[in-house]
Amino acid sequence: MPQQPQTSSINGYVRVEERANGERKWIAAYITHSGPRTRCLVGPAWVRDTGRQTPRGGTIWRAGDGPCPDGFLTPKAAREALDVILATERAKAARRPVGEPITVETLLARWITHLEVQGGKRGRLSPSTLHDYASIVKTLNAILGGQTRISELTTETVRMAQERLATEPAKSRGTPVADSRRRQVMQRLRQALDLAVARGWLAENPARFVDLPAAPRPHPDFNVLEPSRVEAVARAVAQLPDYDLPRMRDGEVHPHLREVMKRRRALYADAVRFSAYTGLRVGELRGLRWRDIDFTGHALRIARNNPSSQPAGHGDQAPKSGRGRSVPLTPGAIAALDRISLLGFPTGPEALVFATEGDGPVDGGKLRDAFYRGLDAAGLGYLRTKDNPIRWHDLRHTFGTMAVRVFPLTDVQAYMGHSNIQTTMRYVHHTPRVDAAAKLAAVFEQDLNPVTGFAARTG
Repeated sequence: MPQQPQTSSINGYVRVEERANGERKWIAAYITHSGPRTRCLVGPAWVRDTGRQTPRGGTIWRAGDGPCPDGFLTPKAAREALDVILATERAKAARRPVGEPITVETLLARWITHLEVQGGKRGRLSPSTLHDYASIVKTLNAILGGQTRISELTTETVRMAQERLATEPAKSRGTPVADSRRRQVMQRLRQALDLAVARGWLAENPARFVDLPAAPRPHPDFNVLEPSRVEAVARAVAQLPDYDLPRMRDGEVHPHLREVMKRRRALYADAVRFSAYTGLRVGELRGLRWRDIDFTGHALRIARNNPSSQPAGHGDQAPKSGRGRSVPLTPGAIAALDRISLLGFPTGPEALVFATEGDGPVDGGKLRDAFYRGLDAAGLGYLRTKDNPIRWHDLRHTFGTMAVRVFPLTDVQAYMGHSNIQTTMRYVHHTPRVDAAAKLAAVFEQDLNPVTGFAARTG
């Protein structure tokens, strides 16, 4: 049965904050009856600095000199005001009936609100992260029943829900949820139920006794397309077969639609090239603007990210690493930009490089679909059917494996926006040294042919 909320956990403190105009205000920070921490303005402070500090380095204040003006608060009055606030919150918690009928749908909605207030490691959660959590909430409401009371959830019902994820096809894809996604969904359910326990709505978390699906082990290798293959795929993407053209009722192809599709295919083809030659992610391609390109210095400034996973209409955000970076522009990348500039899309400083007909960011899903069709048309479709099928993201590996041959590892890390050097190190292990076989053969030759070996060693 759900527990009565613990009113003893509702506490807080007051402190003085100095504003830019020199005014001092009392601020109360406390835990509310429903769980989240919050803060509020108590009133103007009538205080003076004692010159002493608390063990944590805070200033110890005393009441200001002379009579306290109306509306101002001394340290004692501020603490009394906090006591009133905490008493009100504790009374609200005590009035909540045991076994409040909170449903799965209600809990998940409050969990999302809690996440928005608390934020993540970098502060406010990104729109793409919240969009992903909303998708998980939709899945959980479907497999648990949105109107099911959380007090009715047991270890067995949670385990059965996890099994449903593995067997029942998702409506959007028609296939069961992948193991990695299933693990994410169950982890989020645990977090939401932890929140219910923390706020006194549940005595214990039934999901804590259900083993999570095993974390998928990453494949030890990754895919790389050599530049010649990148060009072959790009040429295939740019092709516009006659059977792909939409036709009118009389069987004729509308000339305007033909030109629109040719232009779109050409843009997708150069997006393939540009991603391989610069190492940009799809979200970084979508956020790239013409003012980010320095043709004179042969450099590219990556300052924005527009992941296709975030809801439509949300603006750009910081790159995945949290900071901008610069990437050198090769002749192949410059040639791709030159062709794109001639397609008829806007090319002003604020215009997107990879844009739609409506001047919005290019659709990431359509980019990937075009890439996969190009692989098939270029005779490389088998790369999609092996154990670790090639993805659009693998185009970054083309840049990485080429870059480590000519740049220091730290430079490649900066170019690719890796936060950890170990991520960059894999390119070193993947890239063979072209002279390695010759050097190794020379060592064997010295041992197998003593005369030649002795002559080589002694000169």
